Amino acid sequence: MVNMSAESREFLTKNLPEALKKDDVRDVLELLYDLIDEKGFAPPHYYDYNDFGRKAQRVYDDIYDSSFP
Repeated sequence: MVNMSAESREFLTKNLPEALKKDDVRDVLELLYDLIDEKGFAPPHYYDYNDFGRKAQRVYDDIYDSSFP
């Protein structure tokens, strides 16, 4: 089981439900990384996070921090 906050679980339920089916934290983080890469950056240069990317990165950080103390 992957440890995370209720807010992170809610985000994944809405945006990446397949991540909740994974048992390995690295698999969840990999899926989340791909989602951030796909939808998380703002044009025109794609260097900065958009609002979605900032939320997704907070979820990534929460899962990482909860799993690797």
